[in-house]
This record gives sequence, structure tokens and C-alpha cells, in this order.
Amino acid sequence: MTTSSPALTGLYGGSFNPVHVGHIATAEALLARLPFREIRLLPAARSPLKETSLADHHRVAMLRLAIGGHAGLSVDDRELRRPPPSFTIDTLREIRAETGPDTPLAFIMGLDSFLELPRWKDWQQLTSLAHLLVVSRPGSHPVFAPELASWLEKHRITHPESLESRPAGGVLLVETAPHAVASRDIRAAIRSGQSTSDWLAPAVRDYIETHRLYAGDAEPQ
Repeated sequence: MTTSSPALTGLYGGSFNPVHVGHIATAEALLARLPFREIRLLPAARSPLKETSLADHHRVAMLRLAIGGHAGLSVDDRELRRPPPSFTIDTLREIRAETGPDTPLAFIMGLDSFLELPRWKDWQQLTSLAHLLVVSRPGSHPVFAPELASWLEKHRITHPESLESRPAGGVLLVETAPHAVASRDIRAAIRSGQSTSDWLAPAVRDYIETHRLYAGDAEPQ
């Protein structure tokens, strides 16, 4: 008897400025727990909601270093190759056109980003193109705005198998182990000369030191 391989593709968006051990640990945990064939890390371009001054090629280079040796993870830099601003809905439309209508897709995002979803372009159409996989920490008790709560009630799913059984349409909230690290804290630590060895993969830390990233007010290009 043979079993089919997982068909679900994960799309993990973020600034990754810089990518840290929490990002990779979350991706690895999702790969282990859910029926993913692969998870693509999608570094965001100039998001209308979050500014970043670091040159894009540095973020991509650090991502490639961070996923080295991690099977099932890859980097998709399409948002950096498009003219800004960067909208998730456009990325999902592009990927859906490439994969066809039947491939299950799941866009992975943090709870904080999900709470701001009504500010995103065409946000209510996201689930017509992909599932949303919302990652939170154990014990989180989010308060959803009424508009988001009403929409979530229509789309929320509770069984991970639903992500693979249909190409899009659901919102699954998943708890993962907490990682007490944030990219903004890493940038601040580097500026003040503090150690980041607990937060960054050695190859990423070496890259930052070699290129003197985050050391001053203006990021090198």
C-alpha cells in the first residue's frame, strides 16, 4: 500500500530583518506538525505598514544562510523583484496562477499581523487564494476587532487536515513554542554592542558582523 506525499505548500511571509532562530524554529515546528510538502520564506519588500531601510539583498542572503541544512525550507524573493509597494494579495494571486486552482496553499503569519488584517489590501479576498495559518503563543487570548471576528467566524477551521483537503478558504490558529526574541530587539542589541549569539544562527551572525549591518543609524546598502 502506498501513501501520497503531502501536497500543502506553506508561504511564510515577513520582514526577516534579520531572520532569527525563532523564525526557523517556527517553520520547523509547522513542517513537523502539519502536512506540508515545503515552506517558502517570503521576505517582504517595502510594506506599506512597515518600513525597512536594509538593502534587500542582505535580508535574502541571511535567509539563505539561516535555512542551510533545513530540509523543506526555501526562499522565495518574488516580492523583492516587484515594484513597491508590496501587497500580500498580489503575491498570492501570482503564486495561485503558477500552481493552478487545486494546489493547497497556506499563508503563514503571526497573530500580531493577523490582528491588523483589516488594514491590508483586499484582506477579505485572501482566503479565496490560500488558507491563512495564524501562529500564536500558548496562552494567547487575542481580542479581535468586530469586523475581523465576524469574518473569522465564517472561515475558521479547527482540524489541520482541512488545510490539505481543499486549496484555500480556511483560517487555522496554531500555537507554537514561544521564542523570546524579536528582530527589533536584535537590531537594538547590535547597535549597543550586546551579544546576539542566542538569537542568531552562527552563519547569520557572522554575515552581520562582516557587513557591519545594524551597527549605525543608517543601514549599509
